[in-house]
Amino acid sequence: MSGASRMVLLQAVVLVVSLIVSFSYTAEAQALLQAGMDAPPFSLKDIEGREVSLSGYSDRKAVVVVFWSTWSANSRKALKRFEEFYRKYRARGIEVIGINADRQVLSDKDIEEIKGFVGGLDITFPVLLDRGLRTFHSYNVIALPSTIVITGGKIAYELPGFPLVGTEEMFDYLLVLAGESPRRKVEPGYRPPHRAVADTNLARQFMRKRMYAMARPLLRKAIDRAPEYMLPYVELARVYEEEGRGGEAEAVLRKALSVKPGNVVVMTELGHLLSKEGKTKEALKVLREAVKDDSYTPAHYYLAYALFRDGRMKEALEAFERAISLNPYDTRAYMLRAEAYEAAGMSKEAAADYRKALELLLKLR
Repeated sequence: MSGASRMVLLQAVVLVVSLIVSFSYTAEAQALLQAGMDAPPFSLKDIEGREVSLSGYSDRKAVVVVFWSTWSANSRKALKRFEEFYRKYRARGIEVIGINADRQVLSDKDIEEIKGFVGGLDITFPVLLDRGLRTFHSYNVIALPSTIVITGGKIAYELPGFPLVGTEEMFDYLLVLAGESPRRKVEPGYRPPHRAVADTNLARQFMRKRMYAMARPLLRKAIDRAPEYMLPYVELARVYEEEGRGGEAEAVLRKALSVKPGNVVVMTELGHLLSKEGKTKEALKVLREAVKDDSYTPAHYYLAYALFRDGRMKEALEAFERAISLNPYDTRAYMLRAEAYEAAGMSKEAAADYRKALELLLKLR
């Protein structure tokens, strides 16, 4: 690597790392937006320039928020499916809102293309433009399309991607909300008790300030109150890892999986922890299981990172591409790929990814 290339790379790394320190929980803080949690409010303009707010639909039985883009393969299918549902059930108190997430900065040409896409599908529900992608990030969308069902101001159901089985289960749930008989038995979604959610949220505030000694007891209390609530396990594991207690972090995640075997988020966190600890073979086994869901983006880029750590660069780059195709706005995918490029001596590619991560982080300020 030439001296100039090394300097460019170093400058990019320093800038990105400094921003990550400043926004240490920007990306992670909204992770695991689960049933029972408050729905982040939003007020955005639709494709005709009219202001639309989530609060304006507080009288509806349910509000279905669909994050989509013109470039994601399954967005067209999702929009058409929700349009059919909307036309049939809007009179029964079910609202659908589409939020476009094509890119952070939209030109007039981009807006015209979005309008053409929506018009071509004959969409009649509101379609909003998320300039700057702030709403996208507040809901921690991990794949496009993604669907959030809101009832009574709270998250009632969330579905990343548009997986075949998961999508049908979600529509069964929506049919029940609309007063129809479901096509199959619908199990009510798990909702953690309010006290457990409150303890976890308070703990996360302490985590942002790196007050881990204050966060730990709150997270343990949340786990005791609601053993099936996965977020406090994940956050407690992160606290232990920040404190250099990797063994305890691993134990917490394994305990979570003993309660909910196959939970894709917990498997993903465990796999990444194992790869950082050098247990790449076990990490790969866990992460390959996690990516079977195919809609949880972190599983893909953590698998890519584990493949890189295992010396399988070609497979790693393919997995990174898959992750970025699901969500091109996740800074962690670029950061991890940059690390892999840097280790492989590919300074130009590493610097480009660090700059991309920097660009995304700056737009979150």
